[in-house]
Order: sequence, then C-alpha cells, then structure tokens
Amino acid sequence: MPGMNTLFWLNVSIAALLALSVILFRLWIQDLKVSNRQKVLRERLHSYHLVRSAPADELEIPFVQRVIVPTMKKIFGSLSHALTPKKVQAEWARRLRQAGSKLNPEVFSLVRLLTSLLLLALGFYIAALNPGASEIERVAIPLGLAAIGYIFMGVRVNTQAQNRLKLLERSLPEVFDLLSVSVEAGLAFDGALRKLVTNIDNGPAKEEFSRVMSDMQLGMTRIDALSALAERTKSRELKRFAGLMAQSDRTGSGVAGALKVQARDIKENRSAQAREKAALIPVKIIFPMVLFIFPAIFLTILGPAFLSIIHIFHG
Repeated sequence: MPGMNTLFWLNVSIAALLALSVILFRLWIQDLKVSNRQKVLRERLHSYHLVRSAPADELEIPFVQRVIVPTMKKIFGSLSHALTPKKVQAEWARRLRQAGSKLNPEVFSLVRLLTSLLLLALGFYIAALNPGASEIERVAIPLGLAAIGYIFMGVRVNTQAQNRLKLLERSLPEVFDLLSVSVEAGLAFDGALRKLVTNIDNGPAKEEFSRVMSDMQLGMTRIDALSALAERTKSRELKRFAGLMAQSDRTGSGVAGALKVQARDIKENRSAQAREKAALIPVKIIFPMVLFIFPAIFLTILGPAFLSIIHIFHG
C-alpha cells in the first residue's frame, strides 16, 4: 500500500508538471503572437513616419516587456548603484555620450563587471588545467585576466570617444559651409539646421546636430542647445562656435557672420595642421629609411664588391 500511494502521488506530480508546462507554453505562444502583431504594426507605422501611442490596456503589452524587463532593470539598477558611486556614474555617462554609445552607465558597469567575472572564471579554469603551476601563478592568472578585461572596457570607451570626436571635427567644415550657405540664402538658423540634418551623411555630425535640433524643438534656446553640444562633445571648435553665436545674439550682428567666421577659421586650422604634418614627414621617415631602406641599398651596392674581395683573397 505505501508503494502504491507513492506511485500515485508521483503520477499526480508528473501530470501537474505536464499541465503546467502546457499552460506556460500556451501563454508563451500567445505572448509571441501579440509581440509579432506589435512589431508588424510598428513597421507599418514607421513607413508613414508615425508613432503609435501607448496602448490603453496594459495587457496589450507583451509579458516579457511588461513584467520581466522592468524587473530585470530594477535588479540591475539597484546592483549598479550599490557597486558604482554617483560621481563615477556621472563621469561614465559623459564618456558614453562622447563615444555615441546607447548604454547607460548602470548597464555599462554591469557589463564591465560581468566581463571581469567571466575572465576571472576563465583564469581559474586555465590555472586548473596546469597542475605544475605555482600558487602565485594560480592566483595571478585569474586576477590578471580579470584586470585586463576591466581595463579594456574603459580603454575601449575612451578610444571610441576619441575616434568619434575626430570624425565629428573632420566633418565640421562641411557642416559650417552648409549652414552658412543656407542662412545666406534666406533661411533662419532653425531651417538651416533642419536642411543640414537632412542633407549631411550619416555620422557623428548628423547625430549631434539632430540632437541640437530636438533640444531646440523641446524649448531650449539656441545658445543653450549649442552650449550643451560643446559640453557634450568637448570640441574646442564647437565651443568657440557656441561663443560666437552667443556674441552675435548679444550684439545683434546676425548669424551669417558668425557662421562665415567659424567656417573660415576651421579651414585655416585644417590647413595649418596639414602643413604641420607635412613638415614632420622628413623626421618621421628617417627611422624607416635607416632600418629598412639603407640596409637594402648597402647590400645592393656593396654586396658585389664584398664578394669580389672575398674571391680575390681566397682565390
């Protein structure tokens, strides 16, 4: 009898688990259908440049976006706030904006921490595969890999920020030429900015000036939006441009003059930088010539003479 009771409850437990699995699978299929409908609708509305308003019923939102995603964000946000001070988060938020990253500092801190932990685990695994390693090596290998991963994430963000700033400054002459021509043609600065965002190629300049236009549409003044752009990118040329625009507003001298001055100064700076780089070419080419070109020339010129001398003395 006890054995039959145990078998009975085991069958009941298996049947309950199967029923629960079927119910969860059905809910997942339903949630997937709703998500697919939402995706198709967003794609159709996107072709008409429309944005769908928030659904009136929360149940229209997929279960993953309604429950799981907010819960995970709350957990990760609390963990990130506990691990990273506010000043450090503010600094990384500025660097991530400069790099053009979509990550917020909380997510970046968690990704950085998880990368270090994965490399730490990999280091312990590598140390375990080498039984002849000393105790110092068993500790140094995991800690070294974790430190490399942690430092690499920070260096990568800084490198991306520097490369993005270079691309932005490289496209500034074209930006100010387009703005100057548009303003001289009779457009206001807002219209010239809209024309710029429409015609310029995709890149950091388009992203940053699109944000300037959005800030102005949301109520920021022109000077505040340009000052925020200069502060966000840390570009000296954009900071100077924001100062010129503020001065033109105070003196009433007009925008076209400030744009002409900025475009001329940027071109002169580019020419000066090009001349400076050209002047450094003879100095930089000395080391490749000494290490690679001169030995080949000496070998070509003096090689036959050395062979003749060796043949005479040993002949």
